[in-house]
Amino acid sequence: MKVDDKFQILKFFAAVFNSVFLILGLCIFGCAVWILFDKDNFISVLSSGELYWTENCHLSHFRTVAGGLFIIGLVVVGVTILGCMGAQLENRCFLLLYMGFLICIVLGQLFVTFIILLNHGKITSKMKIEVDKIITEYGTNPDNQRHWKLLDNVQRYGHCCGMQSPNDWQRNMFIKNNSLIEVYPCSCFNTTDCPAISGFSTLLFGNGNETQIHPQSCVDIITNWLKENTLTIVGMEVGLLIVQVLQFIVAVYLYQTVGQKAKLRNGSQLIRSEEHCEPNPDFLDDPDQNHAYPEPNQAYAHTNLAYPEDQHQADFGPNHSYHR
Repeated sequence: MKVDDKFQILKFFAAVFNSVFLILGLCIFGCAVWILFDKDNFISVLSSGELYWTENCHLSHFRTVAGGLFIIGLVVVGVTILGCMGAQLENRCFLLLYMGFLICIVLGQLFVTFIILLNHGKITSKMKIEVDKIITEYGTNPDNQRHWKLLDNVQRYGHCCGMQSPNDWQRNMFIKNNSLIEVYPCSCFNTTDCPAISGFSTLLFGNGNETQIHPQSCVDIITNWLKENTLTIVGMEVGLLIVQVLQFIVAVYLYQTVGQKAKLRNGSQLIRSEEHCEPNPDFLDDPDQNHAYPEPNQAYAHTNLAYPEDQHQADFGPNHSYHR
């Protein structure tokens, strides 16, 4: 196969892999933006707490993972542009930088994926603790109204009530302080209207028996939601790793092919320069004649013509005298 044909095929595969690489990178970047800036999901509840802890009280926040995904997404965009420029401009330096950045991204992805998988169980436990805390403080601390709405959405659209069971709401501070029974949040009821509590004007709670509320607990819904999102992120990371391996292989072949093209180009230029330096055939008519060193008789045949007096003496002899 010709070098030019090989190079065009490699450029095509490089463009395909770079496109997939860019799409996956933007998806990871979008997940990071969602985790960092969206306040209407349970990830925001986790991001305000600890991701994992040890006996030495070593703490890390969930935002660390989101920050890593955010940086990886941005770097992916830049590396994709660098790879396209290296292939189009046939620049070996750009291709080397491209391969180096690919290795750095792989290391970063392995680090983030390792943290997510290693701490998945602790993340789930932290989620349960935070939900129990929301249930306890529900309706008492106005600063946590955003968390109340999150839990209401889970219970209303997930058709569940409480973390482990509807009895979890008996730990609620509002219900305990007012010694209320058969009182649940309005999002727990399976009816369109929330039964009002006699003597209270609150719109968050309602009075009803167990037949009027959702019997299912929310623990499975919340843990499955967290598991699905975790697997989605890890799946995109694994897909990105596979694409990066293919990109690296194509980049190595591109680097070699660009070098081969450069050698062929230099060789053709050398041949053309030698053709321009060929001698004129008009001077090669007589192969026996030495143009660089003419015969002595030819070169000095008329040397004495430059001295007429000496030539005159040579013609008339030494005894010739001049008569006055």
